Amino acid sequence: MAREKLPAELERRVKDLENPANQGAGFTGTDWMWLMVLGVIGPVLLLIWGWM
Repeated sequence: MAREKLPAELERRVKDLENPANQGAGFTGTDWMWLMVLGVIGPVLLLIWGWM
């Protein structure tokens, strides 16, 4: 991979994102529930429905 220097604006944005104060909180229980419903259970139910 090339070792080119990033543009100044991109470098500043990456530095801001790497700051722990800017990363926000983790997932809550409700977030995990929606991830499971919409990402796992929902598609499985749609597949079963499609096979019928």
